[in-house]
Amino acid sequence: MNNKYLAYGKENELNMKLTIALARTSSSEDRLTQNFLRPFDLTLSQFGVMEALYHLGDMKICELIEKTLSTSGNMTVVIRNLEASAYVTRYISTEDKRVSKIALTQKGHDLIEKIFPLHMDSLKSYFENLEDIEKEQLLMLLKKLNGK
Repeated sequence: MNNKYLAYGKENELNMKLTIALARTSSSEDRLTQNFLRPFDLTLSQFGVMEALYHLGDMKICELIEKTLSTSGNMTVVIRNLEASAYVTRYISTEDKRVSKIALTQKGHDLIEKIFPLHMDSLKSYFENLEDIEKEQLLMLLKKLNGK
């Protein structure tokens, strides 16, 4: 096999292989979650917002952007669509009247409470080829790679 990456040096070849492996892994997990969410008519971003609100409580939009790794433009659309489905509502913060907060509605709470355990089962099956120690090592390495 002719490996053109090797022409850039062994370290660069390895870096390229790692980049491709990380991208494939991320895409694979995204597809799994998208397929899981399809029957519930939710996108990954919508699920991320609902999960964050379910586990962390009401949040400002900027907090949701940070917690879900979204962009502000995308978050506006996500929240608008969740509001249209009556899964979330917006209200003025009691601490700062200039700030809106996002909260799950009862309908949103009921849905995320129903599907989150199913999502955990789906993830369990996705990671079943790894031992717990390997999961911990992978997590440590990914955090190190991300500077955390």
